[in-house]
Amino acid sequence: MGRLPLLFVSLAVFAGLLLAGTAAAQAAQEDETCLSCHAAEGLTLTLPSKESLPVTIDPKIFKQSVHGSVLTCATCHPNNTQYPHPKVAAQTLRDYKVARAEICQTCHSDVAKEFAGSIHGRALVMGFPDVPSCTSCHGAHNVVPASTPAFRNNTPQLCGTCHGDPRIMAKYGLRPVYEAYIREFHGVTTTLYKLTKPYSPTPAAICYDCHGVHNIKDTGDPAAPVAARNILTTCRNCHATAGR
Repeated sequence: MGRLPLLFVSLAVFAGLLLAGTAAAQAAQEDETCLSCHAAEGLTLTLPSKESLPVTIDPKIFKQSVHGSVLTCATCHPNNTQYPHPKVAAQTLRDYKVARAEICQTCHSDVAKEFAGSIHGRALVMGFPDVPSCTSCHGAHNVVPASTPAFRNNTPQLCGTCHGDPRIMAKYGLRPVYEAYIREFHGVTTTLYKLTKPYSPTPAAICYDCHGVHNIKDTGDPAAPVAARNILTTCRNCHATAGR
């Protein structure tokens, strides 16, 4: 390559880096503008239902989240770039959370498709008020990597938020599986790891090892990993000689 083409390449690379740096600086400035208000303690928005929506954001927690270094406030809140912000359309806190989950689909379309076909996703579309949405399990501004030992070890308690609630279990005619789980070998082992080895993932089976993650099926569905005809195969993922 001659000197002149090499000069053009160098200039192009420099310009690209300069633009990237400028964009990053602009994004950081935009976030700082948002946080100049939203970092204030106790900030809430009262919805038409009279429920309070917390809108205080801890800058440090957000920055340490999986989204903190790759997304800006405007990525998920594109309508709030102007002040005063437009009126929130959601009538209730539940409506707000369901609507916000649609933003997640912008990046996580494959996961959203899986979830839509799951027992939770179908129930959400049908309007059942207790069904989890994205933020129910992952949080909003404090999302941590699902691959961490802490997330794995805390998953039973996370699922237990609903499946350990007697009111919800009775309402939908579900068995108290969470209470049974935490008292048997897998649950006890996971609890011990959580308490004594928080930086090590439990080797015992947790909820998603047997039921799936975003694609959880009704236990009565023949395709469910825990359906009667599939349960032995599922157990053999850990216990190779099970049933032999």
